[in-house]
Amino acid sequence: MRVKINRDVCTAQLAFCEQCLGKFLREPMGYERHCFEEIVDDHKDELTIELISEDHTETLVLDEAQRKLAATEGWSFFVNFVPSFYRDQNADKK
Repeated sequence: MRVKINRDVCTAQLAFCEQCLGKFLREPMGYERHCFEEIVDDHKDELTIELISEDHTETLVLDEAQRKLAATEGWSFFVNFVPSFYRDQNADKK
């Protein structure tokens, strides 16, 4: 499965965002949020996430073990930038 997520359309703070994406990582076929711009069944075992946040775009390719780890540790552990904790200052970027 391939998913494109644009964190910039949501003003939720990081802890909520981590829990929200974590729920999707645990239940990818039964959970979708408004920040999800695309969900494509590419018939691959890995989950590919294109994550847009502020001025960053990261692509994560997660196998089942990595997906479970990201669901508990949080997606910010897997990216190469430090995401803003609070989102209100980015609400005008929609």
